[in-house]
Amino acid sequence: MTIARFRLFLIASAVLSIAAVATVFLPDGYSPALAEAYASEPLPWLFENEGVAIGVGITALAIMIVGWVGLFMLKRWGRALSLGITVLGFPLYLLAGPTLLSPLEAMLTDASTLVWGACLALAYYSPVAARMEGGARFAE
Repeated sequence: MTIARFRLFLIASAVLSIAAVATVFLPDGYSPALAEAYASEPLPWLFENEGVAIGVGITALAIMIVGWVGLFMLKRWGRALSLGITVLGFPLYLLAGPTLLSPLEAMLTDASTLVWGACLALAYYSPVAARMEGGARFAE
């Protein structure tokens, strides 16, 4: 794995994430009956207080961006920060309640998650890891 390919994986993960978010604005993602049923669900605990939800979301997003930049720059702290926020983000899924995704949104989200997992694995178990730890240098 070269550094250039590692960075392409990082860029792919970001592009897929942004594309998944953008699909929310596309019409006809799911049926009106399904949308109505989802809208009638009670709000999960995390979203009962809008300020808390926004604060948690913005903080997590900022940490993810800083970690992504650290990975892109091949910084050791970026690797640790990215892994940490990923692991700490898992409990947020439990607090977020049910979700409704269109097939396109689900596909892009799953692809982004897979590529992000590959980036984390490569950051720890590839020649890129040696570069992050200050080891051997090789051509980008």
